[in-house]
Amino acid sequence: MNLEGLSLIKVDNNTLIKPFDCGDEDLNDFLLNKAKKYYKELLATSFIIEDEENTIAYYSIFTDSLRVDKSGFVSMSALKRLLRKLVSHPKRHLEYFPAIKIGRLAVDQNIKQSGFGRMIINNIIDFAINLNNECACKLITVDAYEQSLSFYEKIGFSYLSENDKGKDTRQMYLDLTPLINTLPSIEEEEF
Repeated sequence: MNLEGLSLIKVDNNTLIKPFDCGDEDLNDFLLNKAKKYYKELLATSFIIEDEENTIAYYSIFTDSLRVDKSGFVSMSALKRLLRKLVSHPKRHLEYFPAIKIGRLAVDQNIKQSGFGRMIINNIIDFAINLNNECACKLITVDAYEQSLSFYEKIGFSYLSENDKGKDTRQMYLDLTPLINTLPSIEEEEF
């Protein structure tokens, strides 16, 4: 994939957004009419990838916490399996796991299947891993559209539960723990 001539830009109130069409009116509308408002209201931060003439792709992220409780699972054994997968220590009664949520991700319809989506996810993963140097982030979450499920599956995202199977969107997550070899250790200081 040739990235020459492309720029990654954080959307703020002064960003000029170039033409964009991913083929989905909701995703187009968010970028063109709502991304700046979400930025101003501290609801999501959006980034665009553009060339000289067009926006090629964009994504929006925000902080999240994945709530895990028994009401979202078909059985207690399904809940316990998920908790064993997410937490290594014996006290697995956590309800909330710190996360970064992918609010929107879209690629221009003329370059789908080009690898830009995967590149964006890799960028988000790198961001979340680096965030762990300052603030804990265990997961990346997404409410994936049905047509995007296989994309997220190939990257390694898992389904939170089976309760949303067959719905328009499914809640998925990527556990960052296996991707982080070792975090820098904090030296003990005398107080």
